[in-house]
Amino acid sequence: MTAAEMTALADAGRWELLEAEALAAAARNPERAEGWRFLGRARLQLGKWSEALEALAAAAMLAAEDAELHIDLGQAFYRLGREQEAEAGYRRALQCDPRSVKALNNLGALLSDLGRLAEAAANFQRSLEIDPDSDFALHCLGALMDRVGGHDDQAIAFLERSIALNPGGADACVTLGNVLLRTGDKAGSASMFRRARELRPLISWRARKERADFSALLLYAPGSGCTPVNYLVGKAPYDCHFYCVLPDAPHDLDLLRAKADVVINTIADADYGREILPFARDLAERLGRPTVNTPRLIMDTDRESVARRLAGIPFCRIPKSARLAGAALMEAAQSGGIDAFAVPLLVRLAGNHGGDDFEKLADWNAVADFVARRPEADYYLTQYADYRSADGFFRKYRFISVDGELLPYHLAIHDDWKVHHFRTDMANREWMRREEESFLKNPRLVFDEPRLAALRAAAASSGLGYCGIDCAPDRDGLVVLFETNASMLVHDEKDQLFAYKNPYIARIKDAFGAMLARLAAGGSDEAGAAAEPPGAASLAAVCRAAAGDA
Repeated sequence: MTAAEMTALADAGRWELLEAEALAAAARNPERAEGWRFLGRARLQLGKWSEALEALAAAAMLAAEDAELHIDLGQAFYRLGREQEAEAGYRRALQCDPRSVKALNNLGALLSDLGRLAEAAANFQRSLEIDPDSDFALHCLGALMDRVGGHDDQAIAFLERSIALNPGGADACVTLGNVLLRTGDKAGSASMFRRARELRPLISWRARKERADFSALLLYAPGSGCTPVNYLVGKAPYDCHFYCVLPDAPHDLDLLRAKADVVINTIADADYGREILPFARDLAERLGRPTVNTPRLIMDTDRESVARRLAGIPFCRIPKSARLAGAALMEAAQSGGIDAFAVPLLVRLAGNHGGDDFEKLADWNAVADFVARRPEADYYLTQYADYRSADGFFRKYRFISVDGELLPYHLAIHDDWKVHHFRTDMANREWMRREEESFLKNPRLVFDEPRLAALRAAAASSGLGYCGIDCAPDRDGLVVLFETNASMLVHDEKDQLFAYKNPYIARIKDAFGAMLARLAAGGSDEAGAAAEPPGAASLAAVCRAAAGDA
């Protein structure tokens, strides 16, 4: 078969036939690159990445100046998780052809994946100088600008042009949908997500191995406070298929079940997801597959419900919390307050995380003024709990519970009560980083076994297979529980100052993968937790038993 005929097979996507023909061609003429080249490309498409790498390396020995071959080699290395060699392959391609848009785009995508955003952007910009109509470069540059922040208009312009050039580009529609949602254009965002799902019902990430261990279906919905899963399921040994849940769109249940050895519901915020969660619940129940964080359980994880459910756990201090309509809260504040709460109080916009629209207020007049900014919204009113340490600093500890196992994730130390890791000065204070590392190595230096048991019980009370817990010990020896939910972010650290955290963060990812594997293999329960969340009485019994008081 000639090179032109093999090219025609590739263009038609007939990869198995191309593999057979290319293998025969390579056997007949092992000193010619063409057979090896097409054999490698076919095997890349068939997911045979190690075999593809061998064929492409043989071709590159015979055609060392062929840029396309080095691009294919880079792809094979990337699929095998060998990022440094993938980068070298793309850079070698650019040495062979400095104007290769494909090499520039692939290198940019890899650098973006590695967190080297400025380098990635430079490659995409160079790509656009050569080919202003590269829809891939336009999409990636728009996504990068959104990721960096502060360039919304440019990001939207790049993404809109990418979609105009490639109307079938579902990925760009999803990215633009996310940007429009964040910037407040809910109608435009919904239109983009709907269009993306019509173009391609599933967004798929292939396993980082030649034969996937299993297939996971991930349910998400725009603007619903989804669990950030890029790190948890990225570069995994299983296939991931993302499905957007929309309130008025039919589902192809046969397609979804075929991709769902296990289901992961990422719609994780009971407030932001209030409208879509019932639809996700119905879908998950109709799929009938083992599910992590079923929507039914997520619906009971708002702050008020969690505070009520956890009240009375031994060794724990659960600040009272209530959700109130803005108008009702303002009226109460103007009338002198609410009997069940005393100032100072924490007031936050319902659904918000990360410290946005969240303040500690010293009197009821301040509460009324705060709510007056958005009187149409709902708010959480929470009793302030002073958790300042003896040295004057505030410490907030985060654990992640996976399949019933409690794993430390980080310690944030700050000189102010509103503690988030990104707000602290830990990058400039070595003693803080060393203290965090000590906690990660041995949480029992901070929390003894009865208190760790109380934290496990708090996580188990939700019934969720995956959730986070933010907490701190107070000066009375109690553990202040700030929140437990499935929305908490887990990611590895790119900054070398905090690289000491990565082995402990990797344990969380490994535990998450092990939980999925267990469920995909036939596990029937929700990830090591009770089918129904235990009540306060049973939680207390668990904690007393751990403390030896039962």
